[in-house]
Amino acid sequence: MEESNKRIIKNTLYLYVRMGVTILLGLFSTRVILNVLGESDYGTFTVVGSFVSMFTILNSILQAGTRRFLALNLGKGDKELLQRTFSTAFVIHLGIALVVGLLLETFGLWYINNLLNVDQERMFAVNVIFQFSVITCMLQITQTPYVAAVTAHEKFNMYAYMSIFDIVAKIAVLLFLFIFKGDKLIIYAALVLVVSTINIVIYRLYCSRKFEECKMSLKVDRVLLKEMCAFSGWTTLGHFCAVMNLQGVTMILNFFFGTIVNAARGLAGTVLTIIEQFVTGFITAAVPQLVKFYGEGDMERFKRLIFNVSQYTLFLFAIFAVPVLLEIDYVLGVWLGEVPEYTSAFIKITIIVYLIKYSNIMVDQGLNATGNVKQLSLIISPIYLIKVPIVFAVGYFGGSPTDVYFVGLIPQFLGMAVTLYLLYRYANFPAMEYFVKIFLKNFLLIVVAMIVPYLVQRQMDEGLLRFVSVCTVSVVSTLAVLYQFGVNDEVRTMIKSKARSLLSKIKVVKR
Repeated sequence: MEESNKRIIKNTLYLYVRMGVTILLGLFSTRVILNVLGESDYGTFTVVGSFVSMFTILNSILQAGTRRFLALNLGKGDKELLQRTFSTAFVIHLGIALVVGLLLETFGLWYINNLLNVDQERMFAVNVIFQFSVITCMLQITQTPYVAAVTAHEKFNMYAYMSIFDIVAKIAVLLFLFIFKGDKLIIYAALVLVVSTINIVIYRLYCSRKFEECKMSLKVDRVLLKEMCAFSGWTTLGHFCAVMNLQGVTMILNFFFGTIVNAARGLAGTVLTIIEQFVTGFITAAVPQLVKFYGEGDMERFKRLIFNVSQYTLFLFAIFAVPVLLEIDYVLGVWLGEVPEYTSAFIKITIIVYLIKYSNIMVDQGLNATGNVKQLSLIISPIYLIKVPIVFAVGYFGGSPTDVYFVGLIPQFLGMAVTLYLLYRYANFPAMEYFVKIFLKNFLLIVVAMIVPYLVQRQMDEGLLRFVSVCTVSVVSTLAVLYQFGVNDEVRTMIKSKARSLLSKIKVVKR
């Protein structure tokens, strides 16, 4: 048993190391790709990819249902039912892929050639990468049942192997960009398609050999089809709003400001994705407990879990956010060399938006736990969608890209307020106490935590020494202020426990 525990601990640490290596490689590859393609072509690739992604909304709606029904029917032990489930799911996603392909090759192609704001001399390259993106999109949609099968069978080692493949493939892509002569944008898009295709082929070969249900079949179980669609029904509006909110803003920025601003938005998204990888795991682990407490009628623990996880998440987020807010200009200069205009401003604004988002995630999950998915979809989702017309209005009346980005705070804040009210209404949740003790208090404490590192920054010239000094002081200041004033005793105990656990894992591995 002890040897087994050691193996689990070592594997956990290896996963973190692999995540770190993947992040570093991603940062390195982003710089190389930006330098090779240039700001305009990098922005062009980003905006074309975002436009194609808008049409995958049908797939995103049915993904959760596919995974849920495969896992559920696997547990029943009925092989025939499991085969029908996989076959039905595959046919559904094949149909979605064909519909998406048709829409992209009609309306999408018209939009690309008539409304996309790119250099006219690059339209041939734009059309080529658009076609590559359409093929990649359709293949990935039909891939959903296979990924769901891997998850249902809990073959998580497959993800480890594929992560290694991704690392090797990205290195190969970078090498090919330097070796091949010609249009770098087209070459890069073609290589991305090749990597995606190889990834898909490996997954399908693995599934077809390991899982009996993953045999090619086009049979449809009508009962299962109705159940899958019904399960996904109330999430439709939420997925639609999420996709339109994210990708719609990208298209509006392109319409008013061109591809270089899209490059800045893409880079801001890369930075936030990295921070999210370190922060969101705890929320995922807490959601099943939240549902359990509500189901048992233990509303005191239900409330405490929302408070505590939100505090802990904001605590982690602030540790990364404060140094980023203060030293992002230096980091971007070292990371990218030539930094697209507005990148720094976009990242700083997005940090503030995500502070509101992380203050609201557990409240959102609490409302889901109460079973009021209908209210969440019909009321909350449209609030986030108003970001699109607001952004368009600001751009139309002459606002700068920074102004356009900043208005994203409005629907995020409104969404938090309405979600708090709904949770108060359906679960008697102390909404005002939460707003004051979690959001407002932590926001003010983060500002306080920035004072000392800001003063240190003002006394030094930009460079590596200042970066190290400011980051060190930022982390110490943030930890001290939030630990002392921002968290309650229960979260303080949780932090101590996590710290002891990490130290014990390191000691075990050293042995």
